[in-house]
Amino acid sequence: MNTEFTDFLKLLKVPLLSAADIAALRQLQEEWAHWWNREQQIMPLRIEEQRKLAYATFLDSPTEENERCLTVLADPNLTATRYALLRRAFADLRARVSARAGEILRPVVQRISSALDTEHARRLETAEPVMSSKQRNPIVIESRKAMEHADRLACYVLGACGGKNGDRSPLALADVLMKGAEDAQ
Repeated sequence: MNTEFTDFLKLLKVPLLSAADIAALRQLQEEWAHWWNREQQIMPLRIEEQRKLAYATFLDSPTEENERCLTVLADPNLTATRYALLRRAFADLRARVSARAGEILRPVVQRISSALDTEHARRLETAEPVMSSKQRNPIVIESRKAMEHADRLACYVLGACGGKNGDRSPLALADVLMKGAEDAQ
């Protein structure tokens, strides 16, 4: 965890997420988890189980309904293609959910960035030069490091707005922002 970043957020008392934002993120998390679970239900090993079950069911009871189920699952290549498209659709749905979470988190990221920029400018203005440069003053370096960390977090969290981090759940995105996680990529 980046201590400069978290120390500055506490010092500047930057408002993070409201109760309404948290509630919206939790609802988005439920939606994201639903689509993730649905994708897990159609994994290739489960499809093979369904194919075997459809075959056995048809043999036990050769009805039109059982025949239709068997024909849908009969060709493993076609079935795999169908389910691959469905898995891709589920991933796209999760990306949309993550993008909506990113839209909730965008104002928070902007508030943090603005507060850190203002604090950095204030410190730079009042700093005593070290080796003939205010940029080398430790308090300016500290604020610059906090700004750089905030920029990395913003890239990570707001990447979800474009669907880039669709495999990141809404609460995982919020958690990265709230904790200021060092491992944001």
